[in-house]
Amino acid sequence: MSGDDCVIEAKAARRQGRLVDATALYVEAAESFRAEHESGRWAHALRHAAELAMRAGDAAAGLRNAEAVVEYYRSSPPTALEMANALRVAAMAEAATGATMVAKQHWSEARALYVDAGVADGVAEADRHVATLAIA
Repeated sequence: MSGDDCVIEAKAARRQGRLVDATALYVEAAESFRAEHESGRWAHALRHAAELAMRAGDAAAGLRNAEAVVEYYRSSPPTALEMANALRVAAMAEAATGATMVAKQHWSEARALYVDAGVADGVAEADRHVATLAIA
């Protein structure tokens, strides 16, 4: 199946609440995009896989995938919003796996990028998480 087909199927699975299936389909899409040398699309699909893995309860897979995306974006500058979204998912996974200090740093960095991108909801979400992690 092509990467685009996998993304279509993954979106349908997510809407139906089949998070494990959606995660696997986004991973398959990412692999397809990587094979096609479409690095930006690979990172985007893998970020979705990371977030859905988190929602499905697999923080380790979410963290592994999110870290790969953040690492890629650090070497190949994305838009502020793309990086903020990748840091958001990484921070959620880090918090879930007990790496609260790193999570707080990533939330703070994501917040600044959400400000730059003009995404008020992202700023508010980051503020909530930073406050919660400061208490922990």
